[in-house]
Amino acid sequence: MRCESVLLIACISVASAFLQQSVGVRGRLVCGDQPLSGATLKLINEKFGPNNQLAATKTDVFGNYVLSGGIGQIFGLDIKMKIYTSCNKAVMLCDREITLGIPGNFVTRTDRVVNWFNGGVLNMQFKFKDEETSCLH
Repeated sequence: MRCESVLLIACISVASAFLQQSVGVRGRLVCGDQPLSGATLKLINEKFGPNNQLAATKTDVFGNYVLSGGIGQIFGLDIKMKIYTSCNKAVMLCDREITLGIPGNFVTRTDRVVNWFNGGVLNMQFKFKDEETSCLH
């Protein structure tokens, strides 16, 4: 009985480790020629069912960000990074919401990030396709 219990626990551990997936993104945001400080960023899984937020952060005083997160899921992840900013917005009531896709090859089946996606330096004065406005984020 004891051997069967140990074997069952080992099988569950191996299966859950295989289900765990993780992703990481890092980069820098600017607004024109100035660092974009205090912008909110979120990593979202938009695959099946309700969207799962994997991580959230704000840019530092230099506009830098580091986001990483993971989830246990059988199916592959469809990771999006959402950026909320008032850069290049005339009316400051709500923020611009920009959604960018993260390539699937940066999602790994481990509990820690192995292959970081480099978001580079992104000027948020650009207009992005399908850009939205968000007052609650």
